Amino acid sequence: FQEFTNYYHNVSSSIDDDDYFELMMRNAWHISGGEGWCANSSNKRVLVTHADGSQTVEEVKNDLGVKADDKATLAQRLRAQGS
Repeated sequence: FQEFTNYYHNVSSSIDDDDYFELMMRNAWHISGGEGWCANSSNKRVLVTHADGSQTVEEVKNDLGVKADDKATLAQRLRAQGS
């Protein structure tokens, strides 16, 4: 943990904008959330068709290691997050 902390302490000091650092961290580690332009943009988004026929775009919050064509795992992870 100390090595991780030291590394990102040094990285953060070379980035002038806190919002950009937040975006970089969220996208690098697939951390969901953020607001405005700090919002995570690396997690997979999928089009979900609900039982009533309506469709929504949902973020797969735990998408690390899941291939885009692995529909079963994507569906399982969406159910686990309550989507």
